[in-house]
Amino acid sequence: MDGYVLVVDDQLDVRQLILDVLDSMGIPGREAVNGVHALRIIQEKRPSAIVLDIMMPVMNGFTLLTHIQADRACRRIPIILLSGIADNTPQMRNLPGVVRVIRKGGFSVKELREALALALEDELVAGATV
Repeated sequence: MDGYVLVVDDQLDVRQLILDVLDSMGIPGREAVNGVHALRIIQEKRPSAIVLDIMMPVMNGFTLLTHIQADRACRRIPIILLSGIADNTPQMRNLPGVVRVIRKGGFSVKELREALALALEDELVAGATV
């Protein structure tokens, strides 16, 4: 896999857990602590997928989603929402680019792996394995 997954969360332990899961799947990961930091990374090189917290300082996940959708080159990046306020209601699932919603603090590694596989299915079919 040539790309990477961007993990955007203000909590170090959550970012590290997700990066560890990515590593166990053989998928490169990068991390950002807020939406502004994430935008800088996305501008350097577009990620294959994004795991995105909603509630963060500086720029929250909703604002970052708006920026991503405003950029034609980024609109197709699959997004996994990960948040303590997220629920799997149609309003959350139907946000542009969102492929899965995972509740922070109540998810399993298996659920995260499945969400990542879903978000990356096109790239995984092209060469990487889960």
